[in-house]
This record gives sequence, structure tokens and C-alpha cells, in this order.
Amino acid sequence: MWLNTSYLHPDDVPPDRWDSLMLTRPEYEQMVMDRHERDKSAPKVGDPAPDFEIERLSSNGQRTGEMFRLSQELGRPMGLVFGSYT
Repeated sequence: MWLNTSYLHPDDVPPDRWDSLMLTRPEYEQMVMDRHERDKSAPKVGDPAPDFEIERLSSNGQRTGEMFRLSQELGRPMGLVFGSYT
């Protein structure tokens, strides 16, 4: 782990991996440092979830116009699942 991330220190990246990463060493170092800075302000395990508002979708994924705000659900059990489709 480098800079408290899951990324390898640049010295530990095998030379043949740079091409597959499609990054130069300086680009890799900058990416990891940017992530490290961004993660400093991220909630930690056990922290309260930050409040947010998002539009609800129908069961078939269509927009409903109905908004959901986490703070309106205070005191009710809530499961949050976050993901990415990138």
C-alpha cells in the first residue's frame, strides 16, 4: 500500500505493467496522490452517511420525478448500495 491506498508504490510496479496500465510513472504517481487527497475528506467506516438527494427511478429504470433525501429517513433502517457502470 502506498499513501494509505491499495495502489503499489511506483518502485514496486513491474516494468512490463506500465504499458498495460496505459500510464507513465509520473501519471500514475499523480493519480495515486490525487486519490489520496480526495480520500482524506471521504467518510470513514462507522461515520454517518453524508446527506444527499437523488431522483427515484421506477422498477424499469424510468425517471419518476420523485426525490429521495437521506435525512428524511432518519431513525429508519436503510441499506445504501453504491456502484459504477464505468
